[in-house]
Amino acid sequence: MESCSPVFWIMAVVFIVGLVIMLGQNAGRGKEKAEAEAAYRASLAALKMAPTDADLKEDSLRKGRVYSNLTRNRQGVTMFDEVALMNDINAASAGAGAPRPTREGADKTIEARLSSLQQLKAKNLISEQEYQQRRAEILKEV
Repeated sequence: MESCSPVFWIMAVVFIVGLVIMLGQNAGRGKEKAEAEAAYRASLAALKMAPTDADLKEDSLRKGRVYSNLTRNRQGVTMFDEVALMNDINAASAGAGAPRPTREGADKTIEARLSSLQQLKAKNLISEQEYQQRRAEILKEV
């Protein structure tokens, strides 16, 4: 069996060193990407708590762009990434400033609702049975 030439061993060592360096860089990129994703998700969570805060929206967009760029191996953020980021931000701030639906009479106190109900009964606008049924419904909320 013939021994390998020194050139072979030098090339083998260069190949192995290059492989180790490449694997180390990929591991570092994976960690950086995971950290960027966590920062982006945290900024979206903060935005859900304060959906009208323009600074939080801007922060989420900035962090989202960093994360998107890393998912594309630092090749830049595409138009599709921008749309996806805006969808995330709009979803996190959904309902900001929009009136929330309320049940009829929800703004009244229990006492006021019971009093109104009693007045309807006194005016014979509702029956005793309806009075008792609605009274029980109101009291269940307590």
